[in-house]
Amino acid sequence: MYKLPITLDMSHNKLKKLTPPKMKVPLIHKLDVSHNQVTNLPPVFNNLQCMTHLDLSNNQLVEISEQLGLTKYIRRLDLSRNQLAELPESLCALGYALDEFHVTHNQLTTLPRNVDNFKVSHNAPGVLNYCVP
Repeated sequence: MYKLPITLDMSHNKLKKLTPPKMKVPLIHKLDVSHNQVTNLPPVFNNLQCMTHLDLSNNQLVEISEQLGLTKYIRRLDLSRNQLAELPESLCALGYALDEFHVTHNQLTTLPRNVDNFKVSHNAPGVLNYCVP
């Protein structure tokens, strides 16, 4: 039996592809996949019902699934230093739930409107627009 909260640290492993862990993924509270070479997330990572912290920084992600925005309990989301040009509209729904939202060093031109504590420096040139929830 697993004790909660479960933390899974897969950072700094030169991973190019993520495969589901050999445990029940929905039980993971903190997941760190930072500092790898991941370009996309497998669908199983969209079913992280207990997730409170997700660090996908310093990868090569080009898109984020709409399903990520449906994660109810997430409080800290780090998508910085990737190749993201846009974020799914579903992230607008997370708005006030996020305590920290890092999207620095991407190619973003649009951000969710309701996120109070976001870090957005070093994105695409021009004015950042806000999506309407």
